[in-house]
Amino acid sequence: MSTLRINPPPMKHTLSLLLLILLSLSHRASAAEWRGVVGKTAAESRAEWQRVTSGEELARGKEVRFLPKPNYPLTTDDNDAHDLTSGVLSARKDDRVWFSKDAVGWHYGVGTGTGILMIVDLGQAQPVGQVALRTLGGREQGALELPASVELLASLDGTHYYRLQRMAKLTPAESELSDFKTAFYIPEEGTAFMVPLVCAQPVRARFIALRVTPQSSLFVDQLSILKATDGTALQDLASFPPVQVFTDGLAAVPRSGEFVVTTNIVTPNWIEIQDFTGTAPGKSLAGFRLELPEGLELLPQSKPAFTETKLPRAGWRSYEFARAASHGSAADATPQGPLYITVHPGAKIPQNASIVLTGLLDGQPSHTLEYPLQLVEIPTVPPLPALDISLAWMSDDEEKVWPDFLPSFSRMGFNLVSTFPRNIPIQRDGTWPSAEFLGQARQQGYRVVYNESPFHVMDGVIRSRLKAGKIEPAEAAEIFNQVKGQPGKYLSPLYRGRFFREELERVAKLTARAQPDHVYLDVELWARAVVEAKQDPRVQDAWKSSGLSWDDFITNLGSEALGSLVKAIRDAVPKRQLTVGLYNSDPDRSVMDGMFQWTKIYPGILDVAMPSIYVQGRALDVARRLRADHEALQNRQIIPWLTAGTYGKFPAHLMEPMVLETILNGARGLTYYEFSDFDPMDFYFHARALAALGKFPQLLQTGKPIPCQGSNPALHYTCFASDSEALLLVGNYSKAPHDEVTVPLPMKSISQAAMVDGQSLPIEKGSISMHVPAGEFRLIHLTAHTAGEK
Repeated sequence: MSTLRINPPPMKHTLSLLLLILLSLSHRASAAEWRGVVGKTAAESRAEWQRVTSGEELARGKEVRFLPKPNYPLTTDDNDAHDLTSGVLSARKDDRVWFSKDAVGWHYGVGTGTGILMIVDLGQAQPVGQVALRTLGGREQGALELPASVELLASLDGTHYYRLQRMAKLTPAESELSDFKTAFYIPEEGTAFMVPLVCAQPVRARFIALRVTPQSSLFVDQLSILKATDGTALQDLASFPPVQVFTDGLAAVPRSGEFVVTTNIVTPNWIEIQDFTGTAPGKSLAGFRLELPEGLELLPQSKPAFTETKLPRAGWRSYEFARAASHGSAADATPQGPLYITVHPGAKIPQNASIVLTGLLDGQPSHTLEYPLQLVEIPTVPPLPALDISLAWMSDDEEKVWPDFLPSFSRMGFNLVSTFPRNIPIQRDGTWPSAEFLGQARQQGYRVVYNESPFHVMDGVIRSRLKAGKIEPAEAAEIFNQVKGQPGKYLSPLYRGRFFREELERVAKLTARAQPDHVYLDVELWARAVVEAKQDPRVQDAWKSSGLSWDDFITNLGSEALGSLVKAIRDAVPKRQLTVGLYNSDPDRSVMDGMFQWTKIYPGILDVAMPSIYVQGRALDVARRLRADHEALQNRQIIPWLTAGTYGKFPAHLMEPMVLETILNGARGLTYYEFSDFDPMDFYFHARALAALGKFPQLLQTGKPIPCQGSNPALHYTCFASDSEALLLVGNYSKAPHDEVTVPLPMKSISQAAMVDGQSLPIEKGSISMHVPAGEFRLIHLTAHTAGEK
């Protein structure tokens, strides 16, 4: 393959606007929409599809190119390329399309992990108004489920594609995060259904592509592309983020679309493999090559395993990686890394420097791609004693391997390190491998957060022993719900037998071993168990005897179980002042996991609220959730879970306002899921936000959110103030074209106003004025008369 130079996508991406709505709504929309509904009969679903896709059809009779090819034998035939554009739904009137030759299906298989491509060439550029795909969901059999993500891509020439939309599927525990824009949740409880995924983003394009990433299988029976109606305003394709599309071979690409090396701190890079070879793992040797210009070096802590090779170019260094053999969607999608790259001291790297990535098949190059090299210095964050900042979902081994981890991590504002003691067993000599590392961390000023998934471990132990025949039927009947005289699928919320007691002992023992300062619990086990339990006669009897409503009865059981667990934790380290939190629990979500009612577990059991806000960097959503929690609690006992990429990577610059909105809306800190989601620029913008806040340590210690509003209703306003100073954050997150605003000072005593970067703002008639360009924000420091010199 020839070498191509790929320009990285711009830092300011156009965010997709996705909406999951009921099919009863009209299919004509002014913005992009994805739609789906559960509960309709197959006949109703089919009738709705006809209504949703009424219009001038551009795809009819067109060939659909699939990469990789369909592989499910009960649906595969010679007509697959035209099955989806025939205009005729599957012959299976019950919509169990995995039995139909006129549907198209994949079940695991090579290449599915990086997304199944469906490409339609319309023959010439057309005004496209809507794209729809009819997709199987419901999990009637375990693997027959909705896809993990869906992307809509479009191109004028078949080479340069743009991402119009992307939507990721949420887990049941995070269903409330369905914003119907970039993430969705639809219950899948064992009955098959077909869901139309509909996009109404009007553009002019010749090539339409869907990249659908299955969780395990994917079954579809129709694809519709409707022509935009006369008078519809078409958006310029170039206004959307560019995306690379490969249709053959194997390509290695930077996951974030750009290649960044941080100069003062070594941060991880990750490589995404796009495999369209159609070759099963083990049949060929697949890998990739990374070439770095003079002055850069790949450190030995990097993964996967690599060897350094010679290059004819003087000064360049070349490294070849053997991609680990994998099969199936989950394994294929795993990013390769982390790659740790350092800049040699005093190295003079030209501004136009680049790196080269090459996919390798049996040692031969597949795609060779050149990317501009970006060198970035991460801001140094001062100590933040008023805040609790962690990347909690990061393993002990990942921390130990990261070059210069302890000094580097604190420079980026983190002041807690995480441990998963259940994954680090005691050695034969009686030592615990993480003890020395955690001791070093404490000496350097860190505190420790212990992550635990209680009850999940208990569930795993029970199922393993049951499979091995080590649990008698009478005990199994006590452990599991009983439904119509038979064991159910899930553990009974009434169960408090030996495995429950052993679970409390296990967690207490690990707490004593880790000696943590914070304990973050992740419990996502009970939601389905609670629904099933209502059918259990024993549960029904206990409920009736309680005299309580069902909700009160079941949440009392949850409070008792969680209270017993947390008591065991606290008793294990009686001299430590622990901060205990439960993932995804906060006032905004009154009941978590079907069992844990917020008003019953806080403050008596838990110390902090921990809302899960995995919203792909949408700062406005973060602000609204935390503002509601702060208003409900009337304190700052909030440590949210944020993310740099769960449910899909987003432009790294959105990390900065997300972090600012978190702290300035009343959180006492933040934590992240997870380490492998972070690219170098994610760390950069995280640190940049904290470095800005770190200039005002006294304010962080004593301030709180206060009401604030400005003259422009399209902008968002956050103010965090003490008696003597305030930080005002004004965000144009909705990208309003009218960006001028006047903001009345939130306190009469304010005498000075300045951007955090130092630019002074005049105060006129008790107000300040500014411009906040579309997609940007402004952070202003306000000083009161009594504050003295800045």
